[in-house]
Order: sequence, then C-alpha cells, then structure tokens
Amino acid sequence: MAVPAPGIWGLVIGVACSIAILLSALLLLLDRIAANLALRWARRSTRRSGRRLHAGSGMTRKQGAPAATVAPARPSPAQAQTRLADQRRATGRLEPFRLR
Repeated sequence: MAVPAPGIWGLVIGVACSIAILLSALLLLLDRIAANLALRWARRSTRRSGRRLHAGSGMTRKQGAPAATVAPARPSPAQAQTRLADQRRATGRLEPFRLR
C-alpha cells in the first residue's frame, strides 16, 4: 500500500495549522503570566496601603467624638404654608409700591 504525497496544498494547510497551534499556546502562556503578575501587583499594593493605615498599639478613644450627621427633618405641609405666608407678608411690607 502506497502512502500518497500530500501535495503543495496539504503542506500549506499543515504548516498553517501548526503555526496556529503554536501561536495559541504562546498566547495562553502569556495570558497566564500576565494574570500572575496582575495578582502579585494587587497583593503588593494592598500590603503597602495596609501598613500605612496601621494606627499602632497606643490607640485611644477620642474625647467628644462628633455625632453622626443626620439630615434635618422636613417641615410638615402646614409649617411650609405658614413659612411661605410669613415670607409673603414680609415681602409686602418691604415693597409698598408693588401692585397686587
């Protein structure tokens, strides 16, 4: 039994597939190396920032720590109407020449 020769197109296709396989393996290797470096870089930066934030063993409580900031209560509709009426009256006294 004779093995047929692949011909020129068979060789071109074989070489192209071999190059594609080698290229994908190289890219996979580079991706793993880059991921490893990124993880090391992240760990390194968190370790450094952790050292800077350390308060030490001599921490004490602050005297008179500030209270939590709370938004002021909204006025009720009746209070808002009263305030608006007071403002209109005060404006009316300041501008006597204004036509109503």
